[in-house]
Amino acid sequence: METAATKRPVVYIVDDEDANIFILQATLKPMGYTLHSFRSGTDVLAALDGGVEPPDIVLLDIMMPGMDGFDVCKQIREDPRWGRLPIIMVTGMDDVEHRVKGLGFGADDYVTKPFHPLEARARVKSLLRIKFLGDELHSKNNLLADEKLHLEELVRERTKEMEDITIGVVAALEKANAFSDLDTGNHIMRVAGYSELIAVKMNMPGDFSIRIRRYASLHDVGKVGIPDDLLKKPGPLTAEEFEQMKRHTVMGYELLTLARSDDMAKNIALCHHEKFNGRGYPNGWTGDKIPIEARIVALADVYDALTTKRCYKNAYPVDEAFRIIESERGRHFDPQVATCLLENKAAVQAIQERYTDAAGTGTEG
Repeated sequence: METAATKRPVVYIVDDEDANIFILQATLKPMGYTLHSFRSGTDVLAALDGGVEPPDIVLLDIMMPGMDGFDVCKQIREDPRWGRLPIIMVTGMDDVEHRVKGLGFGADDYVTKPFHPLEARARVKSLLRIKFLGDELHSKNNLLADEKLHLEELVRERTKEMEDITIGVVAALEKANAFSDLDTGNHIMRVAGYSELIAVKMNMPGDFSIRIRRYASLHDVGKVGIPDDLLKKPGPLTAEEFEQMKRHTVMGYELLTLARSDDMAKNIALCHHEKFNGRGYPNGWTGDKIPIEARIVALADVYDALTTKRCYKNAYPVDEAFRIIESERGRHFDPQVATCLLENKAAVQAIQERYTDAAGTGTEG
């Protein structure tokens, strides 16, 4: 592979006089450059559009018939392909006005006729060195960008894979206990989607948002230890039955502890039925004592319960579910968490529609 260190530089010489071209060729030939000569601005612009190997530097005469060097320089600079191409203006005019004009059109340097060969070689060599360093930096930046995109894609694929595994494991555990039905996966995905949405709207770190989507799926994993007749009982539970039901939070925490799960997963399983005012279970924690991930999943789970048809209730319309959540802001739910859901109704409904149950969810309103 050719690199800046091994590449033979390509030099374009543009001048309408043969004598000047000859002098520049004789000056630069000892440097080992590949030289291409053009006798008009039109010719060199055509070469830049293809047909001749692309240049690494252009030595451009100013005074040429038809299209002068200033116009050529301007057109080269207007082409994004040649943004880093060095241009040296070669001229017999040594006044400040022409130098400023040329620099204004994008020239990088000047060589004044008559020039000393050593000076011309030094200027060309210096600009080529800068150009090749820029090319190398640009190439490395592109490689880093490609690598970053590749890594992001791998992260997305791995995240999706882990979500699928999580859903499969949870659904299998629940179904083995006769708790699950065909809509378990959709319930898990909705709660995960709502939780991620709230985390993003709360400006939580990106890693937090990814992890809460993954681990929200495990919020009810402890229900594998609850009898099926209790889980599917139509109508309200007795006080004794409710005490038994509440044990799923601790059982979920213990299961995930045995599995050496992430602390976030354990916090969600244990605390997703805690309430902001301290009237939840199993510990009766209040406010910030409840882990933030559990406060988020608590709201996501309740919203999904409100808007989904269950064996013991019909689905609430979205507007009614939002009114209930608004009324419980600061009591059942963390006020900031509730606000992030209530202010993003369209995004919430989009998640509902994406993971709708076969029997439908309460998405009207």
